[in-house]
Amino acid sequence: MEFNYRAKDLQGNNHIGSVQSTDLHSASVIIRKKGLIVISLEIKGSPVEGFLDRIINRVSFSELVIMTRQLATMVSSGLVLSESIDILEEQASNKTLKRALGDISLDIKGGFTLAQALSKYPDIFSHLYVNLVKSGETSGKLDSVLLQMADGLEKDREFQSKIKGAMIYPAVVLLMMAAVIVIMMVFVIPKLVTLYSQSTIDLPLPTKILIWMSNAFTNFWWLGLLILIGGYLVINRWRKTPEGNLFFGRLLLKTPIVGKIITTVTLTNFNRTFGLLTAAGIPLLDSIGIVSDLTDNPMFKNSLKEAYSGVEKGLPFSSLLTANIFPKIVSQMVKVGEETGKVDEIFFKLAQYFESESDHLVKNLTVAIEPIVLIILGIGVAFLVISIILPIYKLTTSF
Repeated sequence: MEFNYRAKDLQGNNHIGSVQSTDLHSASVIIRKKGLIVISLEIKGSPVEGFLDRIINRVSFSELVIMTRQLATMVSSGLVLSESIDILEEQASNKTLKRALGDISLDIKGGFTLAQALSKYPDIFSHLYVNLVKSGETSGKLDSVLLQMADGLEKDREFQSKIKGAMIYPAVVLLMMAAVIVIMMVFVIPKLVTLYSQSTIDLPLPTKILIWMSNAFTNFWWLGLLILIGGYLVINRWRKTPEGNLFFGRLLLKTPIVGKIITTVTLTNFNRTFGLLTAAGIPLLDSIGIVSDLTDNPMFKNSLKEAYSGVEKGLPFSSLLTANIFPKIVSQMVKVGEETGKVDEIFFKLAQYFESESDHLVKNLTVAIEPIVLIILGIGVAFLVISIILPIYKLTTSF
């Protein structure tokens, strides 16, 4: 088996190459014997194989949560870190995670810190994850930090599953509606057109509209597809510009119901992440920078960047949480936390509050979507029935 590697020598020079070995551990040993420090090590394969491997063996969020909880339990029980990683490697079923844990174990035994070893795998361990581990190692409280991380990640997983679960019903209904429309336009309507063309009756307006839609769908589907793809590419390219990103970010937040859900979900993640960072002892400026990098919406991101500049100048963080983006309760609660020295507890309480609020909003959205979907289905079915039955009725009465 051949492995590609990236490594550095003692002088800091980069080395790239490949070695033949039976497994990952043996390959790493061969490289170390050359006096090199391994940076990355992976099985050699074609780009397609590597892409498929990343897709098939992608480390899921649930796997990361379980691994963190197990690592936290073992470290807090007094087990040596390298041994804990070895145990996790042995029981890991995901190939990508297994390879990463094997390499991490070797790095730790070679003198690397856990944070340094984890940072080589940004696709698995996020910037936040690595920084929290680094703070735990620096403060000598890795066990407690890992336990807090495990709790936070499990809450994130539960929260995400609630959001996804609530959106399953409307997504399935919309998918079924699209499938029915395609079947009607491609298979049913063309046969009716053949039947109606043999008669001399004047077709009703709904039937003419339906026939026109079917002809456009069957004969010019490629044009519609090109327009959709072209529109998506243009919009996506513009969205990547600062102006486009800001426009869509503002538009999403102003969208009725959906904007409120996005705001509460963002605030939940914002407060929980800040709680983890402050509890781990990470400085406020570093915490703001990390949360800003992790925030997707540009409105919140810009607000946090302004807060970063303000804190640098010596202003209190609570006074910089602008009311047009952050609700007043956030700045008031954070101010209380700053005065009492319990900022991390305040952030966790705010995360619970916004999580509960977003949960109610998503449930209300699901309840609101059901009648809307039923009305749309009813209108669609009524249109189809009228379009199909009226010509048949005219045909039967003409004899």
